[in-house]
Amino acid sequence: MRQHIVMTVLVVLLISGCTPTSAPTETSAPVEPTTEQTTDPIQEETPEMSAETASSELKQAVLKAVSTQKNVSVDQLEIVSEEAADWPDACLGLGGPDEMCAMMLTPGWGFEVSDGEQTWQYRTDLDASQVRLADS
Repeated sequence: MRQHIVMTVLVVLLISGCTPTSAPTETSAPVEPTTEQTTDPIQEETPEMSAETASSELKQAVLKAVSTQKNVSVDQLEIVSEEAADWPDACLGLGGPDEMCAMMLTPGWGFEVSDGEQTWQYRTDLDASQVRLADS
């Protein structure tokens, strides 16, 4: 009998814990709608991308990646062209067969880099967390 009472009390407590608390009362003045425009938090987190030119930090990250991957001094490298782009996925459209890429438009840049003898195509996202060789 005692066990039955304990179980009943536990069930009642569980059920009462799942019910919503009382609805908020309207003791304060009604909130008037504002005409201020709010900014999109996603846009605030995205670095600004100029349609004209990539940032010097982004260019340096590309040159450093090319230097490391191609074993060429950064001083010998030159960015021949750059273009703002929206890549089709988080892998900048360059994902391999064993790579999972989030399917979302990824803004970034395409660069053509040369050492005077060879030219390579590279892709980046906006913050250079990815710098990928686009041609082999």
